This record gives sequence, C-alpha cells and structure tokens, in this order.
Amino acid sequence: MKVLLAVTVILSLLAGCGAKAPQTKSYLLEPVPIKANADYKASKPIIVLAPVGMDNLLGSKGIVYQTSPTEAVVAQQHLWAENISTQLSNRLLVGLRQGQNRYWLVQSTPQMNTPEVATLLVNVQKFNGSYQGYAEVAGEWSLLDGQGELLKSQPFSFKEPLNSDGYTALVNALSKATDRLIAGLSHELSGLAIMNNGQ
Repeated sequence: MKVLLAVTVILSLLAGCGAKAPQTKSYLLEPVPIKANADYKASKPIIVLAPVGMDNLLGSKGIVYQTSPTEAVVAQQHLWAENISTQLSNRLLVGLRQGQNRYWLVQSTPQMNTPEVATLLVNVQKFNGSYQGYAEVAGEWSLLDGQGELLKSQPFSFKEPLNSDGYTALVNALSKATDRLIAGLSHELSGLAIMNNGQ
C-alpha cells in the first residue's frame, strides 16, 4: 500500500512538472486623452498633487478582487504593469489639469520650488473588483492651504459595473471609476478660491 501511494505521488509530481505554468498578464489603466488647450498660465494658482496613498493590500503588484463581504484575494497572474499609486497619480494629474481651468496641478518633486502652495492629498482605500459584479474606487481627498491648514476634505466612492468577465473588463471599469473621481474633484476645485503666497 505504501509503495502504491509513493508511486501515485511521484506520478502526480511528474505530471505537474510537465504542465505549463499559468501565463502572467500585466495591465495598465486606460490613459487620459491629452487636450491641446490644457496648459500653464502664470495667472493660475498652483496646487501640488501629492503621490496617491494606497492602503496596504491595494499597494501590492497583483490586482485585488473581493470574493465576499469579508474576503479579498490578490491575483498572482494578473498584475499591474506599473505601480498602481504611480498610475493613479499620473492619471489624476492629467485629468485635473484638463477637467478645470482655475488651478494648475503639479507633482511634488524635490526640483520644483513650490513653497507655501496648496496641496491635494488623495488616499485610496478601495481599488478592486467585487464578486457583486462591479469595480469599486473609494477613499478620501483633502485640500490643504500653503500653511498646511485643512481647507476641505471629502470621502468618495464610485462603483462601475463590469461589462464582461475577466481582468481586462475589471481594469476598464476601474479606469471609468477613476474618471468619475477626476470629474468630481475637478468640479470641487472649480468652486474653491485658494490664494497662494505671491499669487
């Protein structure tokens, strides 16, 4: 009996070695179309867009999928081609420059001299697919003035239905939900009067 069990295990291992490994796929969010009229003018106050913050699970390389109200998995073969925080930061930057005309958004870099200007913080707590058939993007944004005082802060939550099964449909739905976040933020910024020092 023990010999038969050992032979069965060895044959199973050999069969596993001969099987093809699952193919890994990498994904990018859909790009925001560039508009020719979105350019900087000295009259526009600057807002620094801080790197998008992501909760720990979402910061992983694999795409996150919620399988029940209390469980989530991180895909092993369906990965983000580029850090998702970086993708979101770049997408927000382009989208917010084009979605409103009142302010000019810039990324926070050591080379740029932007003392005492407003800062936009975006923290994402949900950026995943759901077993209920939609993609979800949720979190909170906050706007600080040049002295670090809170001007406005709001939660956001968007659900976008999946057009079909699969990770491609999920990434497309996450892109659309991000577009809705950009539209909402653009509307909010258009209605705020922010004065930076020297402007």
